[in-house]
Amino acid sequence: MLVSLKKTNNSKALKQLKKNYKQTDAYIHLTYAERFAFIREIADQVGSWRHARIFAECIDKVFFDPTKSKLSTEDQAFEQVISRFEHYMDNVSHSEDQTYGLLIHDNNETVSKKHTELMKRFHKQGTLWTSIKHIIETPLYVNSELTGMVQIADLCAFALRRFFENQETDILYRIMPRFDSHRGKMVGVRHFTEPTCQCEICSSHV
Repeated sequence: MLVSLKKTNNSKALKQLKKNYKQTDAYIHLTYAERFAFIREIADQVGSWRHARIFAECIDKVFFDPTKSKLSTEDQAFEQVISRFEHYMDNVSHSEDQTYGLLIHDNNETVSKKHTELMKRFHKQGTLWTSIKHIIETPLYVNSELTGMVQIADLCAFALRRFFENQETDILYRIMPRFDSHRGKMVGVRHFTEPTCQCEICSSHV
């Protein structure tokens, strides 16, 4: 692939490809089967963490109308996850023993500024669904390459994307026990798509 791009003199594509390949340095020595075995092992560990909860908003852009929501897909997903996280902490809190949470976010200069401002607004005005009483401060932004838990969050996002785009369930089923649920319904993860969707995520909300 690198040789082919060099021949085309497409410097931009060549630069991006080199950047992508550089990110594989840490595991290039592993076969595809070994890499997936490693991912499965991590997913099994996540699934065994009884006190962990996973929150996610999975949006099918075909069915998303930003003119109605007045938000981008990224901003709506952020608001939804914040709302569910807040509801969860409210549910597990007691009058004499309140639970508080902190957001850790992969560092991206453009996203960090936007989400910091959004979070400040949520603290003042609340989200569309709830006021914010249990989330401390604005998100803390970290380098995901140096932060294991952010990488694990990426793995969970990977599992969800593979499920919705390719109907792959192997990794998803391993982490699904950690999707937040309340009164028998899955509330931590939502699939924003056509109303007739019968996937396991949508069906669990009914």
